[in-house]
Amino acid sequence: MKKGRNKAGEKTGTIPPASDKKRSEDSKRSAESQIEGLEKQGYIRLWRGYRQYPIYPLNQKKKFSPWEAFLDLSIEARGKDSPGFEFEKRIVHLKRGQLITSQRKLAKRWNWSRGSVTYFLGKLERRKIITVSPSNLGRIYSIITFLNYNKLNPSGE
Repeated sequence: MKKGRNKAGEKTGTIPPASDKKRSEDSKRSAESQIEGLEKQGYIRLWRGYRQYPIYPLNQKKKFSPWEAFLDLSIEARGKDSPGFEFEKRIVHLKRGQLITSQRKLAKRWNWSRGSVTYFLGKLERRKIITVSPSNLGRIYSIITFLNYNKLNPSGE
């Protein structure tokens, strides 16, 4: 247990450590409040064609920041359900808010180590922003699904 202090810096007693269950509940509430806060702030539409601009990190061959990597994943996610498309010589069906990729491809794309990609995706999963699932193309490729994609990216005009 650690000692607590009031605003004046005086000791106030002990604070019991939070349980893992409480931390998980707090994390979930935090993610939900972040989403609610975003809804109050409004939205912008982000054109996928921005990836062609010279200032896009991929075109500069520079290392992506975590924010740039997150935006890159968001841009790569499907904007609508796909009837099926060819990927690695197989037909793949993805839903709105999903993308298929490998950690190796993301590492090369973002100029990161594969371990950094694994850590980053795990962090997004723990924060309930995405899920990472194996694809039907073997263990190399994963399907990344943005949770709350429809809520954060309204499809209406």
